[in-house]
Amino acid sequence: MYKTLAFRNMKRQLRNYLIYFVTIAMTISLVFAMNNMIYNADLQARANSFASLSVGLLVLSGFLCVIIAIVLGYANAYILRLRKREFGTYLTLGMKRHQIVKLFLLENSFLGIFAVGTGFVFGSLLYQGLMLLMSELLDYPFAFSFVSAKGVIITIIMALFIFAVTFFSSSVYLKRVTIYELIHGENKVQKVQHKPIFSVCLTLISAVAIVYAFTNFSTHLEGVFKEESGSEIGLLWMIALLAIALTLFHIGLAKSLMYLLLKSKKLRRRGTNQFVLRQLSATLSSNALLLGILAFLISFAIIAANTGFLYKAVEEVNVEKRFPFDVMGNEDAHEAPAISFEQAKQAIEKYTIIERSIETPFFTSGAVDFLKLTSWYDENFTDRDVYLRESDLNTLLRALGEEPIKLNNEYAIYSDSAIIESYDFSKQTITHNGKLYRLNDVEAKLPAFVWAYFVIVVPDEVVDGMQQVQTAYAWDVKESDFDAEALQKALSYKEPYSNYFVQRSDYRIQSYERLDSMAFSAILIVGVLYLGFVFILLAMAILALKTLSAISEDEKRYRILYRIGVSKAVQTMTLAKQILLFFAFPVIIPILLAIPIAIVSEQFIHLLGFQEELSMQFLSIVIVAVIVMIYFIYFAVTFAITKKHVLMQEN
Repeated sequence: MYKTLAFRNMKRQLRNYLIYFVTIAMTISLVFAMNNMIYNADLQARANSFASLSVGLLVLSGFLCVIIAIVLGYANAYILRLRKREFGTYLTLGMKRHQIVKLFLLENSFLGIFAVGTGFVFGSLLYQGLMLLMSELLDYPFAFSFVSAKGVIITIIMALFIFAVTFFSSSVYLKRVTIYELIHGENKVQKVQHKPIFSVCLTLISAVAIVYAFTNFSTHLEGVFKEESGSEIGLLWMIALLAIALTLFHIGLAKSLMYLLLKSKKLRRRGTNQFVLRQLSATLSSNALLLGILAFLISFAIIAANTGFLYKAVEEVNVEKRFPFDVMGNEDAHEAPAISFEQAKQAIEKYTIIERSIETPFFTSGAVDFLKLTSWYDENFTDRDVYLRESDLNTLLRALGEEPIKLNNEYAIYSDSAIIESYDFSKQTITHNGKLYRLNDVEAKLPAFVWAYFVIVVPDEVVDGMQQVQTAYAWDVKESDFDAEALQKALSYKEPYSNYFVQRSDYRIQSYERLDSMAFSAILIVGVLYLGFVFILLAMAILALKTLSAISEDEKRYRILYRIGVSKAVQTMTLAKQILLFFAFPVIIPILLAIPIAIVSEQFIHLLGFQEELSMQFLSIVIVAVIVMIYFIYFAVTFAITKKHVLMQEN
């Protein structure tokens, strides 16, 4: 009997359940696609780092499942409020509370199974789209991917967790609520703010703060990529300021905009505008904090997606700069290497042909005169200043196709990190055989094959009498399409550490480093897109539920329009306008921010001398298109449900 009644109730209430159904189906499709990508065997085989990095995505999925469960619990609360009288009638007729809970569980189970099944179908298509994106990011040909058994099982477990949380919250409510509370819905009284001077000032100040935070965000972001000291902290402060400013801006605007618009006689006398503005005045004011938070989450999704692709573009070029040779290695002069230069050479020749080999010695004076000028140095520091001969540097520069340097009683500082340019060495001098050597230049052009933060490049005679501390090797090979992972494994060894062994290597392979970097960039991009789209999806769901939760109040107000002779067509247009403006409120500013974000991102890439493979403006258009699509789906469903309850009853 319960199954029949539950199934009949589900069909009868299907339109009311649409928001619940759409949210479950869309979120499960995202989770399904992500989990199957995480456990894709081909991806894990192509990039060893993907397997370890993908654990972070799995944790992210778990975190998002908690958020999804909370939002769906809110959706269930809306459905319960909508069916208060029905459940109250059941109790009045003698049905036990546990029977109502069981009935509601069966209804949710039927709908949940259908929604999860729909999510799996669309998730399978989305999974192929994710694999296409990963193939582009990891630079390998796309092929159709079968779903993973582990991915399906993990998704089912997460779906069960979501339903368990939502059902628990609903059952607690049904077991505690009284018959009176079910039969008589409470009438909410909205406080309309008069003369919102404080809110207007808050809006203006927040707008200035948004511009300031956005401008400085790009400055600190550039500093992070250039490895400038303090940029990370500055970036976090700007993100925090942007979050607070966006939230306060929408709070102030929500409490003042409708009041200001109602001051315009021409605007409010046009059609049913005054009715719409008064409706929105109460709704926006009571939901101001929520709208501000949603606006930030949507902005975060857009900024994070652009930053992810920006990181990929910059990191690809950084790999080329840090590892300009096909294979690079280093030997300590005082320790026997685990894998010698000759052994490394033999290993390389098993996979490809060596075309060029460069050997570069490094020396030390035993002093720390230059290291003392940096933030890396402390009293327990064991490293010493490292020197490089001018002729050896010029050999490297010629191999890289760059002009050699000429030092005339001068020295230069070279490093593989851009942060070196932030230190001042101008007052430091070198004395050798009565000659004084002053600073010529500081450059971040050194290949990453020396175990030192930086080296001091000096004329050859200056290193006479110094001790050689290490030797760097660089090889260029004839064919670069060899198995980089296999070669990296051949050049690695296990070193005991505490009670276990760690994998180490004194050699760097350009193609392997590129693959490793691409895997990290891909995980970052997919992760922020996943997080962003789930945030947007849940934001729209909350907007829809907020609109639907006020159906009883809207029904009374639209009945007044009906009684004063407003036609059904005008009522429909008025309702559509009201819902459209409420939905658009937290979305407009984030979408407008997408334009300067894209422009700044492209300018930033060009400023650093990089060329992006994917237009940031095109990327922003795609992201905005997805937001608009999700927006339209939730708007259409919300409007259909509201129209049924608010307008259709008058006929």
